[in-house]
Parts: sequence; C-alpha cells; structure tokens
Amino acid sequence: MSCRSRPLAGPFGPCMVALRRASPRARVILGVLAALACAPHEARARGPVVWDEDGDGIDDRIGTVQALGFRYSFENGDSLARQRFEVARVGANLVYGIYVIYDHAPTAADLDALTSKGVVVQHRLTALPAVPIRALPGVTRIEVVLYLYSSTRDACAAIGLRDATGRIVPTAANSWPQADGRGVVVAILDTGINDQPNGVYPGHESLIGRCVGGAEFTANDSTIDTAYDGSVNPADFGAGTLGGHGTHVASVILGDGGPTGFTQGVAPAARFVDVKVLSELGSGTGLPEAIDWCIANRTRDWGLSDPALSLSSIDLSDGQDLASQLCNVAAQAGIVVVASMGNDGLSNHVPSPAAGDAVIAVGAFDDQRSGRPYDDLAVSEQNTGPRADDRDADPLDELRPTLLAPGVAVLAANGNLDTDGTRYVRRSGTSMSAAFVSGAAAALRSFDPSLGPGDITATLIATARRNGPGLPAGAPSFDPRWSATRGFGVLDLYAAFLERVETTHTQVRRLMVSSNAASITAEAWTMRERGAPEIVFERAPDASGAPGVFVPVDSLPTTGDPSLLDGNDTHVYTRTWTVPPAEYGTFYWYRVATNDGSERRWSAPARMDAATGPSDATIVATIVHDAYDTDVGATVIAGGGAYSLELPGSSAAIATDYIDGISALGTIAQTFRVEVPQGAASAWLPPSQLSHWDLALSEGGFLNRSGRLTEYQITWHGPGGDVTYAGGPLPLQTIEGATVTSTIPALPVGVGPSSDLQAAVRPNPVAAGGLVAFAHPAGFHGSLEVFDLAGRRVAAIDPGGAGSSLRWHATDGSGHPLSPGVYLARFGSHPAVRFVVVRR
Repeated sequence: MSCRSRPLAGPFGPCMVALRRASPRARVILGVLAALACAPHEARARGPVVWDEDGDGIDDRIGTVQALGFRYSFENGDSLARQRFEVARVGANLVYGIYVIYDHAPTAADLDALTSKGVVVQHRLTALPAVPIRALPGVTRIEVVLYLYSSTRDACAAIGLRDATGRIVPTAANSWPQADGRGVVVAILDTGINDQPNGVYPGHESLIGRCVGGAEFTANDSTIDTAYDGSVNPADFGAGTLGGHGTHVASVILGDGGPTGFTQGVAPAARFVDVKVLSELGSGTGLPEAIDWCIANRTRDWGLSDPALSLSSIDLSDGQDLASQLCNVAAQAGIVVVASMGNDGLSNHVPSPAAGDAVIAVGAFDDQRSGRPYDDLAVSEQNTGPRADDRDADPLDELRPTLLAPGVAVLAANGNLDTDGTRYVRRSGTSMSAAFVSGAAAALRSFDPSLGPGDITATLIATARRNGPGLPAGAPSFDPRWSATRGFGVLDLYAAFLERVETTHTQVRRLMVSSNAASITAEAWTMRERGAPEIVFERAPDASGAPGVFVPVDSLPTTGDPSLLDGNDTHVYTRTWTVPPAEYGTFYWYRVATNDGSERRWSAPARMDAATGPSDATIVATIVHDAYDTDVGATVIAGGGAYSLELPGSSAAIATDYIDGISALGTIAQTFRVEVPQGAASAWLPPSQLSHWDLALSEGGFLNRSGRLTEYQITWHGPGGDVTYAGGPLPLQTIEGATVTSTIPALPVGVGPSSDLQAAVRPNPVAAGGLVAFAHPAGFHGSLEVFDLAGRRVAAIDPGGAGSSLRWHATDGSGHPLSPGVYLARFGSHPAVRFVVVRR
C-alpha cells in the first residue's frame, strides 16, 4: 500500500515525519511537524527526554507495556481507568500508535526503508520493529501516541474584565470596550462546538453564526480526517456530563451571552475555528495533526490566530513530546497557544501539551463567585509544577503553571443537543481556566494586533496578581514571582491592558469600596508606582446616577516601587471612614488620584451604596426573572401602606445565579438584602397577623417574560436578639399585567380541630406520566399548581369545578412526562405538598 503524505504550507520547511497507526490504517503527517528539526542539532540532541531515560530514542513506555503487560498502558495500571497512550490487543500481539520522528524531510527512500522493516505505513505499527526502525538513517525518536482528555459571568470580575455590580473598578470592559476580541479568530481544539442547527437543536444562542471554519481529527486516518485545505464545522454528540465540553469552553472564551448577555465570555466579538480532536467521551489522540493543520491554515482568509487547548495528557512531559514541540512551532509562527494543566491533583506534574516551552500553561483557582480577592481558594484537584527538566540549561521553561484563572463552577453555554440552545451550565476544571486565558489573549490581540505570542505571554506574566491569602505561595523559586502552586499569579486582564498603555505613570489596578451600617471602606491597589508621593481618595455626590464634583477626602503616602520583577506587584492602600448620621442613605462616588509630577491622573469612579445606619430589620428576597430591571416592580409594604421600601436594581443584588430553564419563565435569580432603618417602621415590628409585611411584585413591559419569587424573609433585630420570619406563598409566580403579593408572616390556611389542611397525594412516588390523585379537605375551588424545586411552575391543574379531589397525569404543560425528581403541589395559599416522580 502506498504512503500518503501532505506537503508543508509555510515558511519552515518539512523536516519531520510522524507515522502513526489508525483503524485500520495509519496516517502520515509531513510538514510543520518537522520544523523542530530545523533548530540547531545540539538543541535536538540534548536528551534523554523524560520518557526515554536510557537515551535509545525509543519511548520507554513501549518497553514497560511489553515487559509488564497491556494494563500498564492505563492510568495506575488499571485497565478500567483512562488509557494513557494508544495500544491495543490484536490477537497475541500488542499494536501501538507511534510517531516516527525524522531529522529531515522524509524521502521516498526513507519510507521504503520503513516498509522494509515489516512496517506498512498505513497499517498499525507494533513494538516489535521499533529497534530496527530507530536505527534507520535520520530517525531521531520513536514516541507513543498520547491520549488527551478534556480538563473540564461570575469569574469576569475576578480577572478585572467586567463587574455587573459596579463595586469593582476599573475593569477592562469599561476602560477599553473595543478590546472585545473583534477581528480575532480563535481555534478551539476540543470535542466540537454545537453552534449551528442540528436536527431540532437550533444552535446555541451565545455562539451561533460565529464559526468561520473547522476541522476534525478523530478518525486516526488521513483519508478521513480533514485535509490541509479542507474545512468542516464538526458537532459534539455527547450527552449528559460528557456532552458539550467544547461548547462550554467556547462560550467562556467568546460567547456573547445571548439576548441578555448575562453569561458573556471574555472576548465576545471574536470568531472561532472549530477543531474537533476529542471524541464524545472526552478523549482523543489527534492533537498533533490538529496543531499541524492550524499552523498550515494560519494565513487562510479567516486568519486563525490563537489555539485554545482545554485538554491534557495523563502522563507528565518535559516539553519534548511531539504535541508540546508543535505548540512551540505554532508560537514561532505567531500563534498564542494556551493549554490546561489538568485535574489529577499531582505535584511536579505538567502534562502535554501544557509542557511546551512556548505554551501558556493554566491552572485553576476558586474565586468563590465574588470577584473579590480575599475569599479566593486553591483547588486541590489541579496539577502543579514545576515541569520535568528538559536539560537544556534554561530553568525558565520549567516554570509551569504560567498562570491561574477561575476554574470552579464556571457558568457558560450548555451545548447538549437535547436542550433548546438557550441553556447554561456550571462546569469546573482547568479547561475552564485555560479558556479564560485564551479569551484574554484574544482581547489583547484585538486591542493591539501587532502583539506577538511573546509579548502577550510576557504581559500576562508581568501583571498577574500575586497577592491573595487564599492562594498558597508554595516553595520559592529562583524567580521571586513564581511558585509551583500558583505559577506567576492570577490572570488580571485589566492590569494587562494598563501595562500596555501606561507604563510611565503610577498604575491603579483596582479600587474596591464597601460599606456596613455605619462606615465605608475604600481599598486602592497600585501596580507600578512612578514617583507619586501619595494616593489620594476623592469623593463626589451622586447626581442622577452620575458623579458630581469630586473633592479630596483622604490620602496615604505611597510605599511601592516601579518594578514588576519582584514577588509583589500589588501595593494595597486602605482607608475606613465613619459615616455621620446626616449622610445615612446618601449615595457617593469614589475615585483615586495620583500625581507623578507631570500630570494628575484619576482612576475610574466607583458608586457606593450608602451606609444606612442602625437597622431595625433586614429584608432578604430572591426574584427569578430575565428582565428584572425593566419588567418588574418590587415594593415592600408595611402598616397598610404607611411604610414602603422599593427593592433596588439588579446591580445592587448581593448574589446572582443562573437557574436552568426557559428564559421566558425566568433563569436569572437575584437575591437582594435591604435594611429597614432604625425608627422608620418600628411601629410594625415584629411582623404579626395585624402588622404584616407584604412584598408586592408587579409585571409589565415584556409580554414574553415572567418570573417568580422564591425567597422572602425578614429578620427583626429585637431586644432579645434576631428573629427571622418567613413569607408565603412561595414560590410565587408573577402574572403579566398584574400584581402578586407574598406576606410575612405567611397567612394561616385554616381553623378548627385540624389546623394542618395540607393536600394529600396518592400514589407518592408516582411514575413519570402516571395518574396521581390529590385530595384536600377544604376542596379545590381553583387550579392546583405544580412547581419544581427551582421554583418553576411546570403544570397548572384545573379541577373542572369545586370538589375535594382531582386527578392528573404527571406531565408538563406540553403533555410530556415530568422528569424524575421532587415537586411541590400548591392550591391557593395553602401549604405546598411534596411528591416524587420516578422513572417508569
């Protein structure tokens, strides 16, 4: 059988060939893979590499499996675990996937020499001819084909990108709104991205129309996988927790968040090339071929620039494996390569391709979804460095990970094909962390297209945040900025932009303002300091949502320096002021001013929720609605209207979360906490049946948007301590064009000998779609509503007239059987009854 090859399309010249087995044939990759061999010979022959300790040029893992058995090709020698590299049992033989690496452009004579050793290039290669193959002229190494695995809104504040609350300033999105990825094309090498219609699936709202090309390398056969000049848009047919990995990663990098923009990615104006290298099970072996394809297509009309690799091998690497080396070649070609560190929880363990010298290797941290640095936590599941020594006498390339980025409970697109293309889901892992850094690279590229991979990497390293009590420093290294557990620090995109535009002035990287009942605290962070003698805090009154005239209110002498080469690139200045009673309830704006001698400069302003002073009670309410600010009026009323308190806008929410569901029925849950000032409503406290507190929700505006109240409570700060009262009914569905009310304390539902007039349900559990009967001693005089535990109404049952019982099939409003789970059935203001739906 003749050998298939592909010529190089690029400036490097073909210098290496990788031969690997497939099913049933192997493919030959010619071209950019071999550019490594164009480096000086001493750089190529510095061995031995980490998986060739005897220096014979044959991957030691082949010998291990030959000597100890097939199961040693799996993680921990367990054949039920993940497979580390490509090897299969065929009859009595073990058949390997290998790369045969040459130091020159392979010729027809080279391929003939291979076949003379019993190897037909497009058939599987076994370990038996490995030694004679290694002895062929020009062969420098035989390497196994590694299996790679996926390393699977809130975090944007944590990296200085955007903050919906306005409490963390400045941010990159506000300061440089055009640096949103426009003009940049990111190659996403993953499980495939479900951005386009597929059957009844319409394509995900956050990504649809953004794909400009793509390729697939999952067949292990060059006659089936995408050709150099080909382009496809692959899909991900995975389901459940294994499905949609690539879609989620793409959404973090560049998703636009759909109509609400709630889950917007880092570079929402960027486009992407969809390169499928992982199967629906989250594993694959086609990464080297895919990187080769990306390099060959970097000058195509869509201008591919930055590959995102949210995947990793099981085995560690010293950066000399084929995939890692190819990433170095990509960087030489002007491409920024970002890869994840993996989630095995191992120390001194940097996998491929994160081990590449030119790769930005990304680990994870838990930002606690707050955006503030002081609650950040380390993630024990991530791998840490340093990388295995490649023995090139350059210790810098062993400093991995490069950066940390948010990687716990990251909200992004749900790409499962059984959804409606509007859903989002939380995932965790260094895959998500790498996606944040890929998005940051795209944003920097759009800000300054002239930036090369080295410029972007150096900027992100120099400006990474290294202060944070929740992130252990780890053992020190020769570079004071780096440690094995947190790399060079936490990604800070605002600081990266600041470093690109303002290196000659004192840099203010953050201003965070917070308040309690009687005081306000402002905290300013600087990066480089260029001679400003003091940090000046300024304040302005609020003028219809904008700052009025700023005046200085306090200052602190500076203590920082102009260098970013030491272990601390952040200098913190904190002031706390007591709020006089006359200013209770008054909003102010704060900013920081510096003067380096040449001119005065100011940070972006931050608006501060005013201190309220002593409080008689605290109200907490959670409202689920996708158009809260424009479609909902929420008012707390006490004393029959004598006292009222409006709930604030969404920017004042103390917590915001996504609830899986349909946007028309509400998917964005916002929790508000408001104080009742001392003396303002004390005549109606504590709440009672005679002094009840109502929360009135009025709907209007968007006819296709409704929502629900899922939490309403008031804590009275009485003389004997705090007492909390709950409201009802809950959950409470809003009604378009009408007002619904939840009351504290919840209204009683009956009197007489039996005070518990709760409905009964039989059978319980009930099979999905099965017949269920409800009975209530007070009778049913209206519809009975069924809610899931997220507060979504899934059914409304009309009894067809008054009666003490009704029957219903456990189906939703469309007639489909309810999904297994726990549900609440409620009639009017009576207590809800729980019932369980199980599979048939």
